[in-house]
Order: sequence, then structure tokens, then C-alpha cells
Amino acid sequence: MKSNNFMIKAYKITESNEYINNFYGITPEINDKLAEMEIKVQKKKNSAIKELNELIKKYPFVPQFKNYLSTLYDLQGNHFMAQEINRRMVSLHPEYVYGRLSLANIAIINNELEKVPEILGKDLELNALYPERDEYHIGEILSFLKTAFNYFIGIGNGKQAQARLDSILRLNTEFDLGLNTFELSRRLLLLNLDDSLKKQDLEWTDDRKPKVIVKKIVEPSSVIPQFTHDIINQLYCNSLRIDQQIIAEILALPHETLLDDLHKVVYDSMARYEVFANMEWDFETHEFIKHALLLLTELKDERSLTVFLDVLSQDKDYLEKWLSDYLTDGFWELLYAIANDKLELLYNFVIEPNGYTYSKSSISQMTQQLILHQPERKQEVISWYKRVFEFWIANNENDDIIDSDLIAFFISDVVDIQLVELIPEITALFNLNLVSKGISGNLEECLDDMNEFLTIDFKKEIFSSITERYNDFTTNWFSYNNENEEDYEEEVYDDVEEIKKQVYRDLTNSEPIPIEKPKVGRNEPCPCGSGKKYKKCCLNN
Repeated sequence: MKSNNFMIKAYKITESNEYINNFYGITPEINDKLAEMEIKVQKKKNSAIKELNELIKKYPFVPQFKNYLSTLYDLQGNHFMAQEINRRMVSLHPEYVYGRLSLANIAIINNELEKVPEILGKDLELNALYPERDEYHIGEILSFLKTAFNYFIGIGNGKQAQARLDSILRLNTEFDLGLNTFELSRRLLLLNLDDSLKKQDLEWTDDRKPKVIVKKIVEPSSVIPQFTHDIINQLYCNSLRIDQQIIAEILALPHETLLDDLHKVVYDSMARYEVFANMEWDFETHEFIKHALLLLTELKDERSLTVFLDVLSQDKDYLEKWLSDYLTDGFWELLYAIANDKLELLYNFVIEPNGYTYSKSSISQMTQQLILHQPERKQEVISWYKRVFEFWIANNENDDIIDSDLIAFFISDVVDIQLVELIPEITALFNLNLVSKGISGNLEECLDDMNEFLTIDFKKEIFSSITERYNDFTTNWFSYNNENEEDYEEEVYDDVEEIKKQVYRDLTNSEPIPIEKPKVGRNEPCPCGSGKKYKKCCLNN
């Protein structure tokens, strides 16, 4: 290292952790917890969700724990919850640079570039975003510069991208960071080439997404359905913490009339969507569709599969309203319980035009788990994926069918379990430029992952009863651990302000407390939260 402090663009940059530690009151005890949780997050441990929530409540002034929780959800594929926590983190800790950067990077990945100046300030300069600060850690400034670089590449502003790259190169030299900046330089060079070449190379420009058209139309209504069994109305006034005796009584009802009532509940979520959309969300009144889906899963009647697919055939607003992150993180398990032997029906749903990306990706999640839980069906699963891939190849010019994000999710699921038999089809999809590389990586990366020793266990839990499914919601899902979240956030915000004042008074002369970085294997998830393997992310950057 050539210097401890370095001035660039009016920023004083340091490698010392003293400022951050003092500002957030990072004590040795908190430091130990941060190091411990970082390891658990890398390993994607489900138990870490509960631990992190407890640590967030215990140390509300430390945003790093919220950042770890967001990273954990992202690594587990629960991108909706990761984004929600990021948004809350920025609201509670607007001074936390990495929180804002996470939101900005998500916006860039989603090609929502107009949101970036709203998050990072119109000038995209740290001193404009945080005028009260004059000193930054090297990690903060470098991460900010990279995000700004990606934004300016995205909007085609080569001059501003070059300015950020020049600053990164100066930091790399001054601090002997050993960064590999070739990829940044290459992307800047491509910005000056013709548009067709840029669209093939930049992750956010080869995206194709069909317009979503709802397949199951239910006539709007404001009338409460009439059920054969009055007890069904209990689903409309109980959260998922419902007394399990009520659930037992419902399941003891005559099968045919119960099935009909539960189907009515599901379709009521479509018919009275506007009614409930205009109401403030409440756990007691807005969980009835989840109750119905869990109960139908327990009944295991194949006639309910059509109802489940009707739910998946709705649009983004409906699915986000009623299922939220459960669509991408849990719905696959319900499909597994009722439809793992109905692959032909699921194939027909996947190839339908104008579908919603995350509805169809849940089917791939289920199919991936099928091979992990029933390895004797491997050839059946391979044939299923092969048919889907061949369908997309044959219809590569149909904009109502081709969804580059969906194709990338399918390929990622296949790559994760190393179905090398599908390499020819995967190669063809990449060659036709049908894959969102920001999700799956490029073809070379996919092929490398297909052929290396598998160190990550992608097998997920399958529940054996409705009781286990309810328990999973109420013990492991963030929303049920933070039901009084608004009151909590207001209380936390007040605490943060007082604690910061105390930190400035009492800890300004304390010694910096470096956070020990755990050793990360080359094939383990990168601790930065990118979702990539370490060797393909920070190890080479």
C-alpha cells in the first residue's frame, strides 16, 4: 500500500475502519457477531434468518445486520424480500452507503436506470449525496464508483463512465489493490461500437419479455361468496397464525363440498381483487388465499392443479398482492406436493404465450427439486427440460413466447444440478441470444459450472403436512417475525438518532475494530452477495 489517506475528487479516502466503527458503535461483541453471521450467510443457512432478525432488534443502529439479511435472501433466490429489506434499510439508515448501492444495483440489473439518480443523487457523487462527510472508506468509494460506472454505461454516457473508470484506476494504483479492470475497460470500449454489438454484449440490452395476458378471467364482484360450510369464513379473519384446531375441523369436512368451497376462496381473490386492493393490508383479512392453497395442497386432489395454474396465469399486480415473495420462494413446494407427477400439464403451461416470468420459473424450481428428491426420475426431468428448450429454440422469433429472463432462470436451475445432457440445447439458446446473461452468466460460465465439482447442496425441504407449512410461514418468514414493523421502525429510528449522538461523544477516540474476513472457498458463494461463485466474482475483481 502506498498511502493511508488519499484525496480524489475532494474525498479523503482511507483504509481504516475507524470512521464506520465509531459511527455505528461497532463493539468487539458486535464485530464477532458480524463475522459469525457473514459465514452463515455465505452458507445460505435458513437458521440465519431468525438469528439476523433477532440481531436487528438487538442492534437496530447497525445496518450491516440488515444488509446480511438482504444478502441471505438474495442468495436463497428470494429476490423480492432482498429488495424489500434493502428499501427498509435505506429508509432507516439513509447514511449507509452500501444500502443505497444495493438498491441502485438492483435498478441497473432490472434496466430501471431512471431510478438510479433518485437513489444516489442526480450528480452521482458521494460528496453531493453526503455533504456532511469528507472522509470515506476505500470500499465505499470504490463500490460507489463501480455502480456509477455501470449506470453511465447503461445510459450510454461514455464521458461520465470514463471519468469513473479513471478514478477507479487511480485508486487501484495508489492503494495497490490489484483489481482486474479489464472488463470495465472492455465495456467502455463497446459503448463506442455500433448499437447492434452493444445489444449483444450488455446484460440489460438483450432482454426480451412478452406482454403478460391473463388467461383465467373471473368477473369482478363485490359480493362475499356463499360457502357450503360456514367455517370457511374463518379463513377471512385469521392470519397464518390461525388456531390449528380450526384447520383440523376444516379438513374433516366432506371432501367434495370442501373442495368446492376452497376453490371458491381462490377465485374470490380474483373476483374481489379491487375490493381488497383498496383496503390496507392486514394479516387477519388478506391471507385467505394462502389458507386455501395450503388446504388444497393437503387435500391432494388433482382437480386443484387447474386452480393453482389459474392463479399462476394472473398478472404481476395480482401475484405480488396475494403471494408476494412466496411466489418465488415457496410456491414450488405446493406444486411439488400436488403436481410432481403432472409434468405434461406443467409443460403445456410453460409454453403458453404471454405468461408471467416468475409464475413459470416456479415450475422450473419444482422440476429441479424433483430430480433431487426423486433421482430415479432423472431421465424424465431431462426429457422435460429438453422439450421446453427445443420449443424456445423453434420459436426464437416469437415475441409472445420468448422471455429471456425466464430462459435464464431455467438454464440456471439446470446448471445448478449439472444436467450436462442439456448442453447442446443450452448452447443453442445462447447462440440465438435468448438468454439474460445477468441472471445465468454467459455460456462459458455455465459450461464451467456444469463440469466442476459441485460443492453447494441445492436440495430444499419438502414438507410432510399442512402443520409444517403453517409453521414454516410463522417461524421463518420475515413478515411474520415483524408484524408490528411500522411501530418498530419508528421506535428504531428514534433510537438510531440518540445512539449516533452518543457514539460521536464517547467513541470518537476509540481504536478501529477491523472485521475479520472469513476464508471463502473458490467455489463457495461470494460474500459480496452477488449470487455468483467467489472465483467468478470478487476473487478475480
